Amino acid sequence: MKTKYGYMGKILWVDLTNGTFRDEEIPDNVYEEFLSGYGLASKVIYENQPAGIDYKDERSIISVMSGILTNTEATFNGRWMLAGKSPLTGCWGDANCGGNFGPAIKQTGYDGIFITGKSEKPVYIYIDDETQQILPADDLWGHKDAVETEIILSERHSKKPYNNNEKNMAKVISIGSAGENCSLISGVVNDKGRLAARSGLGALFGTKQLKAICLNDNQTVYVYNSEEVINATRKLVNDLQNSTDSFCTTMKWSGTAGTTVDSVNTGDSPIKNWAGVAEDDFPQEKAAKINGYSITKYQTEEYYCAGCVFGCGGTCTVKQLGLKDTHRPEYEILAGFGALLLCDDAMAIFEINEKLNRAGFDAISVATTISWAFEAWEKGLFKEKFPDLKLVWGDSQAVINLVDDMIANKNLGAYLNNGVKQAAEQFDKDGITSPMHVFGQELPMHDSRKDGSLTLGIGYETEPTPGRHTSTNAQWEQMADTHDVDVVLNNNKLNIKFQKRYVHTDMSHEQQGQDLMASSCSEDIINGSGLCNFSFMGSYVPIVSWINNVTGWDKSFKEYLEIGKRIKTVRHSFNIREGVDVASIRMPDRARGNNILKDGPNAYSANVLKWDDAKADYYISMGWDVDTAKPSAETLKTLGLDFVYKDLYKE
Repeated sequence: MKTKYGYMGKILWVDLTNGTFRDEEIPDNVYEEFLSGYGLASKVIYENQPAGIDYKDERSIISVMSGILTNTEATFNGRWMLAGKSPLTGCWGDANCGGNFGPAIKQTGYDGIFITGKSEKPVYIYIDDETQQILPADDLWGHKDAVETEIILSERHSKKPYNNNEKNMAKVISIGSAGENCSLISGVVNDKGRLAARSGLGALFGTKQLKAICLNDNQTVYVYNSEEVINATRKLVNDLQNSTDSFCTTMKWSGTAGTTVDSVNTGDSPIKNWAGVAEDDFPQEKAAKINGYSITKYQTEEYYCAGCVFGCGGTCTVKQLGLKDTHRPEYEILAGFGALLLCDDAMAIFEINEKLNRAGFDAISVATTISWAFEAWEKGLFKEKFPDLKLVWGDSQAVINLVDDMIANKNLGAYLNNGVKQAAEQFDKDGITSPMHVFGQELPMHDSRKDGSLTLGIGYETEPTPGRHTSTNAQWEQMADTHDVDVVLNNNKLNIKFQKRYVHTDMSHEQQGQDLMASSCSEDIINGSGLCNFSFMGSYVPIVSWINNVTGWDKSFKEYLEIGKRIKTVRHSFNIREGVDVASIRMPDRARGNNILKDGPNAYSANVLKWDDAKADYYISMGWDVDTAKPSAETLKTLGLDFVYKDLYKE
């Protein structure tokens, strides 16, 4: 049998209705066309899930994926991914997480696990080197949160005390109460509080009554040329260790927590549900109370994901709250429960972080939803139903109370725990507030109005999973050498007809379209590889060398970018097939800058006039129609996507 390099060559199907397991061999050429991760998942789900079904349908698929570089000598390779139809948006859904579960997937001998059907009772999936089982989870469902579930199952199947840093310890992902209740903003948890949070995919676990997956195997991943992979990794690690870049230095000692003050001051952090200005509403003295040192001083140990030499996370002990070995709050939660709500209470944020991790809620979605609730209360929308409620900006106890109510599914929390879109539809039928979501997915803590954030904002509107800050890679040039960048951006080598438009940018329209395409599609390469975005703190990331030497392929960066475009187009076409009018997806006017801020770094946003022109540039570079965003027949045929062509062109 021919040796597989970098990938295992098969996936596992689990049918919870019938209690069965089935292997499916994946041809080598499919990996060369889609990599692994959510690239492989996009093809498998598109071809196997019937169009138009609700996420609650037993035929809906949830996949748990490793990447093509997982368990190799390439560093930053420890990400694992979920993929399926998003319960939150009805679009393609995926979520990405660090921790130690990614390697465990490949160690079972599979590149991914695809789960269909529904169990009549709560269950969990267990796989080791001898058996594949669907086991009862009655003792866990409704009784144990995600962290407790992980410890119980890991110890049960490892037969020793929990220590997730041990390679031969059973690894677990699970849902908490949010997923059990099928909250549309629930995620899936590993490593005692790290979440694959976005897209609401915890609800897919919940509707299938799947509490957890526990893996305990140790199969080997073969690498074509380990020496070259190691050499490329050593060079990147050396560059990072010697880097004087301020962001890289900050990440070394405090992770993303250390960026909070700078993000607030530069306009990256949205303030007061995106309607405020830092210097007026959340000045530096407040931001400093929840910045790097204020948080990291409680840190007891650095946290490393699998396959990482950097260790940007941390575990903390906060005696005032009785918290031990709790995850250090990172930027998104510090900004979401800090600047967005005008709270400067670090203890409250530690408490909220722990509660949401255990319940399995998407912290970004919760913060954005609660910030809308504060605006809605300010405008009197809750007076009739909750006359005694009081939500004053900056009141951290009021925030904690709402978080508790969301977890308990009671009071106003019962209306908030499916996200801001549903809450606003319930209470604000006249549209006097601004629920900050894109097609149902809550916006993250990075302001698209900030100068230089045009790529981010275009991604919020055009990505198959809308409203995501990790769906584009503005540092895509770090994946390529100078020649490759020139090839991508060189107008003379582009066989593309661009329309004449009138808003000028630093680039020509042709170059801007290609840059946006590369930013978008390079992220599909990253996720297909199982890499972390923080690998891009160096000057050059040897991803082309890594993949080629892991697999034995001989592809150029341009060819990998074409793979990224293929993955992107399938995910995008999934949305079209589901009946989504993808061209009409827009951010709220407040995020576009149409409600112009008069003060602060984002006042009179320079992005206001560029959105639609930039989107058109992007669509043209992708080979999608400018008006409908539908991939052209020529594009689908060029990418070899006949199975998509049949759906979109009914032939």
